[in-house]
Amino acid sequence: MSKKSVFSFILLLVMYSASAQFRKIPAVVTDSFKVKFENASGVSWKDKLTSFQADFKQGDKEIKASFSSNGEWIKTETKHTYQSLPADVKDGFKKSKFADLSVLDVLQVDEKDKDTQYRIIVKKNDVAKRSLVFSKTGQLISDNAFF
Repeated sequence: MSKKSVFSFILLLVMYSASAQFRKIPAVVTDSFKVKFENASGVSWKDKLTSFQADFKQGDKEIKASFSSNGEWIKTETKHTYQSLPADVKDGFKKSKFADLSVLDVLQVDEKDKDTQYRIIVKKNDVAKRSLVFSKTGQLISDNAFF
């Protein structure tokens, strides 16, 4: 593939992404959001191409909620502190082989038709990070490395 072709492809991709960001959030999506999160404040929307994401606060919690284009709730991610995790989840983390790693971020993940899960982002050093997902009973469900 020539440099010109690669540049043209990247330019096309950037233009498509930019135009997608200007798509109007459907009323059915915002109405569904208002019903589910009636006490939300500081709401901002992002077009994720296959869904819409609302970033907002509810009380002192930072939350992200995803909805389909027809207004169906897909998922909510609520930011937590390690200290605010349920005891079973903290115990599961402490008993895992990752207990000695530094905790960077903690999220409660609620998805349609699934049990609540907790994602703990940890790091070993400035480069190696892991996303650990625990069930509400503290069982490690998945462990994914990323950089």
